[in-house]
Amino acid sequence: MSGLLRLNEPARQAVVKALMPAEPIIFVTAPDPREAARGAWPTAAAGGLLAVLGAPIAFLALQAVWNSLWYGGALSFPIAMALIAVPAVLMGFYLMLAPHAAQRRARDTVILITDRRLMTISLSGKPIRTLPASVILGVERRKVERGYGTLEVRHEAADPGRGDTAETILAGIDDVLEAETAIRRLSTERSVTLIEPVH
Repeated sequence: MSGLLRLNEPARQAVVKALMPAEPIIFVTAPDPREAARGAWPTAAAGGLLAVLGAPIAFLALQAVWNSLWYGGALSFPIAMALIAVPAVLMGFYLMLAPHAAQRRARDTVILITDRRLMTISLSGKPIRTLPASVILGVERRKVERGYGTLEVRHEAADPGRGDTAETILAGIDDVLEAETAIRRLSTERSVTLIEPVH
């Protein structure tokens, strides 16, 4: 749904509230929740595999811990295995929720590009995430399917202690080529590198 008039009323109000005086809209859209969820399925599949492979190991390790406590025996190896396998299974289940989380995020998000900055606006009242044009280093288009796509925007890290650069993922975007072009043209101060998509 690219374009201000195609947004619902709460999204339009959030966009208008986020704009500075005389700040023109270059591109605005609400990500498609279904497409965002589809993009997260590989993560969910990896989580399922981790849970399936880790569950038997976790079960055997916990059983070994129980037997060692009940009948006596060495505890160090069973406990070490349990401390590895149980968190792995829990992480697998957590990753399996990725499509649901992506869908919920997409429903709550508006992507706004002006001639000064890129913003991801939360409709639930979370702080607006703003990337000024001067911090954007590059944009890469990924996975264009059914007219929707994902963009990875590389930018300077907000917290230098965690590294020099960071990435912001924009998933489920319609008119993804237009969004990519808008991000590339954002700044005249910094040349934003356009990386050709890998097919």
